[in-house]
Amino acid sequence: MSEYNRETGILKLTLEDAHVYHSTADRKPDEFPPMEFYAGKLRDFGYEVIDVKEDYLEVRAPQNEVWELLSGQHAYL
Repeated sequence: MSEYNRETGILKLTLEDAHVYHSTADRKPDEFPPMEFYAGKLRDFGYEVIDVKEDYLEVRAPQNEVWELLSGQHAYL
């Protein structure tokens, strides 16, 4: 499960949660991209990716913003 640290502003995003959140058009059915794919996507949108491992990454971003980016939905609708 992903964890957000409010004091540091760092989200530890698990690969499992990234797959659950990811529903934008750049994902094909039954395709499960590696964590580096998500790190690149976050970097492309200007987020600071601090660490990338096979099963998680750390990014300076709130969880709702990461969810919004990967899902293509707005968190407050």
